[in-house]
Amino acid sequence: MSNPRKQRGTEAESQACHYLQGMFPEAHRLAPAGAVDKGDIGGIPDLTIQVKNHKEMRLALWVDEARQQASNAGNAVFVVIHKRRGKGDPGQWYVTTTLQVFAETFSDLLT
Repeated sequence: MSNPRKQRGTEAESQACHYLQGMFPEAHRLAPAGAVDKGDIGGIPDLTIQVKNHKEMRLALWVDEARQQASNAGNAVFVVIHKRRGKGDPGQWYVTTTLQVFAETFSDLLT
């Protein structure tokens, strides 16, 4: 892989996927699909996951991208996992979604 940015992204996707497999054994990386992309990690029912590894956070863009990918996959729940600077352990990375998705997803668990 000659593009260092793509290489960093692929590495972050692999690390996040491996971490998730500890709780969700069916988690796996998805192949890119252009305009009909369904996220970076699949195998977790009803969830679309986008993974990012960038120096600059562009949360609005990433959330919009994840929302579109969730729509492509027929999912209502989507998250963006983004690598935290200086933290190699994926368990220390950030997860972002909208307040609406958060509230709808966790309302039953938190009441």
